[in-house]
Amino acid sequence: MTAPQLPLTRIVPVIAHAVGVFGDEHKASHWFCTPLPLFGGRSPSELLETEDGIRLVEQTLTRIEHNIFS
Repeated sequence: MTAPQLPLTRIVPVIAHAVGVFGDEHKASHWFCTPLPLFGGRSPSELLETEDGIRLVEQTLTRIEHNIFS
């Protein structure tokens, strides 16, 4: 059995947010594919599979955008 898929209309704005934060698609793509300690060694793209994961990625992007690192 596979996990339910979230609609693209929920994921695309998160990707657009990342492009805005990092300044270009290449940097955003690199960030999405990089495992991060903040996410327990998972990449941000892995978190886009659940609504809770999407919220965590969005919150993290907002923190990066506003230089909030703690």
